Amino acid sequence: MTAPGVLIAEDDDEILRLLALVLRLEGYTVYEALDGARALEMFREHRGGIRVVLTDLGLPGLGGIDLIRAIRAEAPEMKIVGASGFGHDNMREEVLAAGGDEFLPKPFVTGDLVQLVHRLANG
Repeated sequence: MTAPGVLIAEDDDEILRLLALVLRLEGYTVYEALDGARALEMFREHRGGIRVVLTDLGLPGLGGIDLIRAIRAEAPEMKIVGASGFGHDNMREEVLAAGGDEFLPKPFVTGDLVQLVHRLANG
């Protein structure tokens, strides 16, 4: 059986590598994208193997909110998490309104991310 896949869209290369490493150590197959357009491309390419999408909201080009909307339109069943360390007070509501399942404020503890991904991937 193939490990559940997680697509991470994060424009900070160091954060992306750290999150990917943590999730790989937990047994997930991880797909990495540094911008929203590449994330959408990877999602379409590997959709069958992806269970959870984690996207930063401040992506260059196609932003995180637009990425959430695009994925939700193509895959209503997909579990999507929006994450951000910036923005206004209603960021959680914006993520949920776009079709996201969860909002994860940055900075977050990697253990919290792992718990959230486990819950969504297996729920």
